[in-house]
Amino acid sequence: MDGSRGELRAPVRAALLAGAIASVAAALVSLPLRSPHDGLLNAGSVTTGTLVLAFAAGHLRRALGRRANAGLLFAAAMGAGFLAWVGVAFAAETQLTRVVSFTVPLAAIAFGGIALLTPLVAPAASRRWVALGAVVVAVAVGAALAGVGDAESGRLELPPRAAVWGMLGA
Repeated sequence: MDGSRGELRAPVRAALLAGAIASVAAALVSLPLRSPHDGLLNAGSVTTGTLVLAFAAGHLRRALGRRANAGLLFAAAMGAGFLAWVGVAFAAETQLTRVVSFTVPLAAIAFGGIALLTPLVAPAASRRWVALGAVVVAVAVGAALAGVGDAESGRLELPPRAAVWGMLGA
């Protein structure tokens, strides 16, 4: 490694590009899933969490450098991170229902997508604007879908006509 700033940032950009792709996929998959809490666990928080994971993964990949087994170590670390998340989800399930069924599939998309896509998108991520543009699109998608969930609609509806007449005693 020659130590240039661009070369040092390349793994982070590649992971952010991979994370942006994975975050859009995870946000879309999260829509039909039943969230334990629509206000906290929604497409917006899924997108944010995936991008934070991608940023951390990029720094891990950069720290591994050009070791002969860097790819294997990166994949193993992402796999271990996923298994750790599964453990956290099962622990959280004792306090909040549907945590496992909501978060584990999304974590699989996030961890798996970042682990698999980071080396594949590295050439495209060499241009700074590609990764930045993908992150902007991912954030926009997450923000747009954040209010879409499985909560009751909250619509006001009148009771059926027979129920009204029964309440009036007629």
